[in-house]
Formats: sequence, structure tokens, C-alpha cells
Amino acid sequence: MMFIPKAFFITTVAAILIFSMTGMSYQQVQPPSDDDEESIEEAIEESIDEEESIEEEDEEESIEEEDEESIEEGECIDYDAAENTIVINCNASFLDVVQAINDPEILEEQEEEGGQYLLNANLQVNDGVTFAMAANEDGLQYLKITGANGIIVNGRIEISGTIITSWDTETDSPVSQTDTGSVPRAFINLRISEGGFIEDSEVAYLGYAAPPRRGIDLGESTDGPSHDFAIRNSRIHDNWMGFYSAGAYNITIDGNEFFSNIKYAVDPHTGTHNMTVSNNKVYNNKDIAVICSLDCYDIIFEGNEVYNNAGSGLMFSRATHDSTIRNNLIYNQYESAYPISISESQNNEIYGNDISNSTTGISVHNPVQLDEDGMSSDNRIYNNTFDGVQNAIRAVTSSDNTFSNNIFGNVTDFHYILTSNASMDIENQIFDMANVRGVSGANTLSIRDSGTIIIDNTIDHDTDIEPYTQVLSGQSININSASE
Repeated sequence: MMFIPKAFFITTVAAILIFSMTGMSYQQVQPPSDDDEESIEEAIEESIDEEESIEEEDEEESIEEEDEESIEEGECIDYDAAENTIVINCNASFLDVVQAINDPEILEEQEEEGGQYLLNANLQVNDGVTFAMAANEDGLQYLKITGANGIIVNGRIEISGTIITSWDTETDSPVSQTDTGSVPRAFINLRISEGGFIEDSEVAYLGYAAPPRRGIDLGESTDGPSHDFAIRNSRIHDNWMGFYSAGAYNITIDGNEFFSNIKYAVDPHTGTHNMTVSNNKVYNNKDIAVICSLDCYDIIFEGNEVYNNAGSGLMFSRATHDSTIRNNLIYNQYESAYPISISESQNNEIYGNDISNSTTGISVHNPVQLDEDGMSSDNRIYNNTFDGVQNAIRAVTSSDNTFSNNIFGNVTDFHYILTSNASMDIENQIFDMANVRGVSGANTLSIRDSGTIIIDNTIDHDTDIEPYTQVLSGQSININSASE
């Protein structure tokens, strides 16, 4: 094996470097002296030192950049002291907020309770951001919101397995509300929100009579409506309003309990559309249970169990149109708390509902003085069952609505009642001692395609050949279908 002297090796490497930098040929270079070899060694060592220095500078710059990125990440969850608001500018979870804020004056963990937090500020989710509050990921069991602070959502929120209420630190309990909604307290406001959900949760003791702070409030915004939001398998109770929306769309409310809410339990409003309210239990609310009002359309109320509410059970109001109420179970609705109420609304379908133990079954009505919302007309009410009611179907100042194939059990007073110049079109109906009452005004009853009927046990009329028409004012008639 041949050994190469160190000096010769260094000289050769230096020469190669010089050739590469200067373009000199080997023949132009003279053999170096001992002094030259020492100089070349020093030059190479200096070069190595410079490279190591550059690498250290690069490492320091990389660390500085990482530090800057960490600072930016920290700022995506910030606290605005002037507004007393935690602002979320990035995709984050509740645990991220806890770690970023780290101030018990703003957000306090009640360690002795386990998973319970006291929020003393607003919490705002900005546009384009997803914020998650989940028991199984964050350990968040119960969020107690003090004062009139709230959760304000411009982006997307996902709430799962969590209890959210207002909180009074003096009484160590949720904030009670008056019948007029006069006490400011916590709320959830989805404002031009971009989707999300509340599931397997409890939302209670929120809201007061101040839009958009009514409870779970998808309320008014000049920047546009909220959309693509769902509430599933949750308990919504003791709020000023359980749910409210204006202009919202693609909304699902399914499999929940709504009870003991002060105003309305579920109130989609003002142009809300493409919404389904299904499979909920809605009871013991202090006003209307479920209502869509003012230019709603493509609304479905389906498969709900509704009972013991102080206001109507299921209601379309004020120009709600092209919508459906079907296959609901409704009972124990008394006086003017009609199980189903259609007011100033058009072109809707009401069918397959089971109504019992109530004063009146279905009311289709208008105010005596019509306004811009129009008359209740062109609604189709069919295949509904009535039992244990005083009056089954009621028409007030309404016209051109069709009633067919409805089934009557125990009706103590009238199967059909008309008042204030109403009209009622009945078709494809079997009559069994059906009592029809016209109260005040000239009310027009028309029966067609229902075979031969017997009026007051004296008059036979074949409605398949010609509709039977009678104007009723302060009078009643009894109708039976003739035996085949």
C-alpha cells in the first residue's frame, strides 16, 4: 500500500481548488515551497472556519424564524381587553383557548369540578375559522358564561358533548329570566356563520329580548345569513328562545328535546328556507312550540312529538309557503294553543298528523283585516287523524284551502267550523255524523268527489256529479255519507 505525505496531499487539494477558481492549467503552477505549504494549510483552515460560521448563522436564522412562527400562532388566539373578547383567528379547539389565554380573570378552570370553566368574556370565532368545543377532545364538560357575554360565530363552530349555560357567580347557578326577557344574560349568536353543529349537548338558560341574543340565535346581519348548521340529540331548555333564525338556510334540527323555553322553542323567521325540524320532543314551553314566520319556504316539520305548550304546537305564519307539516304526534294543546296553525300562509301541505286531547285540531286563519302577508289559501290538509278534540278543523277568513281524507274519532262539538267569511273545500271525504258550523259572516262550504252525502238526514246529494255548496251563517248542519 502506498502512503501519501500530508504536505503533498494538502498541496494537491489546494491546487485543484485554485485550478477550479482561476482556470489555470497544471503546467502553469510551480511546485510549492515549505512556506507555501504552510500558507495553503492556513487558507484551508480559514475556509473551514468560515463554512462552520455560516452554518451556525443559518441555524440561528432558522431558530429565529421558528420563534416568529410560534409568535404568530400564539396571536391567532388573542384577547381584546377593550371589548372584553377572546378572538379566535385560526382553526382551534377550546383547549387551545385555555392554553393561550391562561388568565383566570378571563377564563377560569374550576378545578374542583372537573372539566368545568367559567367564561368572563365574549368568545368570538372569526370568518373562515373552525372552532371546536368537545368533551371527548378538550375535556370540556360545562361552560358557564357570566354576565351578558356570549359566543359570537362568524366562521364555523362544532359543539359536542358539552353543557353551556349562563352563570350567576353570586348565586352559583344559571341566570333566571323574566317573562318579558328583561334580564341580560349569556347567548350564542351565529352571525353569517359558515356551518357547524351542536350535538349531544345541553344548552340552557341563555338569551334575553335583545336581537341577536335570544338564545341560539342565527339572527339578523347585514353581511348575509348563516347556513349549513345542525342541532342534533341535544337538550335545549329555559332559554328566552330555544332557536331563532333569519334568512338562514340548510338548517337541520333533529332528535332534540326543547322544553321550558320562555318565548318560542324553535322560531325560524324572515326568509329562512331549506330547513327540517324532525324527530324532536317539544313540550312545556311557555309560548309557541315550533313556528316558521315571514316569507319562509321549503320548510319541513316532520316526526315531532309536541305537547303541553302554552302557544300553538306547529305553526306556519306570515307568508310561509311551499312547506310541509307531516307525520307529527300532537296532543294536550288547549284553547288557542292549536296543535297545528296556518296563518296568512299559502301553498303548504299538512298531512299524516295525529292530533288528540286538544281543544281545536287544525286552524287555518287570517286576521280580519288582511295585510301584505296575504290570505291563507291553496293549502292542502289531508290524511290527518283527530281524536279527543272539541273542534277538529277551523277556518277563519281563509279561502281556497282543500281538506280531504281526514279521519275523525271522538269530536265533541264540530268536525268543521267556519267563521268570518271563510270558505272550505272538502273532497274525497267519508262523513260519519259530521257536524259543520258556520259562525259569523257568510261562510261557504263546498263538498266534491265524496259520493252521495245526506244533509240533516233529509237531503241526498251526489257530490261526484256536482259539488254540494252551502253558505252558512250562524247555523249548523250534519252530514253523513250514504251507505253503498
